Amino acid sequence: MGYPLFIGTVKNSQFFIQDEEYHHAKVRRVKEGYRVEINDLNGNIYLGVITQIDKKFIKGDILEKVHVREEKFSINLFLGMPNRLSKIDELIPSITELGVKRLVPVITKNTALKEKDILRKIPKWEKISLNSIKQCRRLFPVQINRPVSTNNVSPEFPIRVVFYEKEKKRTLKNMKVSAEGVDIFVGAEGGITEEEIEMLKSKGFETFSLGPYILRMETAVIAGVCQVNFVFR
Repeated sequence: MGYPLFIGTVKNSQFFIQDEEYHHAKVRRVKEGYRVEINDLNGNIYLGVITQIDKKFIKGDILEKVHVREEKFSINLFLGMPNRLSKIDELIPSITELGVKRLVPVITKNTALKEKDILRKIPKWEKISLNSIKQCRRLFPVQINRPVSTNNVSPEFPIRVVFYEKEKKRTLKNMKVSAEGVDIFVGAEGGITEEEIEMLKSKGFETFSLGPYILRMETAVIAGVCQVNFVFR
């Protein structure tokens, strides 16, 4: 059975759990003498033992550094924003577990929301992402960017994939190239317009199919990320 993991700070062979993480630890009913793991968000996880529980912080001694391998393979997910943003709340834990490094909200032709609506949600998404790395033992949370329009999408990697419902033949299964990372574009409700597809193609994206059926955005994201992981990781 593993030890409970918290986000904390590490200094001079001691760790400190504060603020919201302190309250999480209190809910877990940790006590002095308990062993816990600490993610310092600097690429390290440590095993430690609690030595003091104060009214505002928990302190302990570091016992050892825990070996955790962070994948070098990167996935940037450019995601068309649905009109019900709570769908993204539910999606973030899954893309965290599947190794997405960066989420870029995209305001597409079929997105009825404005930039300010999405910006208001980003702090909550960052908190969900931070909590999600504790469950799957990732070293860093998903980086969530400010929203952009489709024509301002800036891909990072040579391999650029857009999953498009009108693409009927081309799939990733025949791809036989190695990659350090992949840019993925997935549209939201209403799909991606032909004008947007042409815009994405001008940026080096290639269209691929996820199968014969029309998928919900949430299903398309998980299926697409899983395929990219299987083919390129």
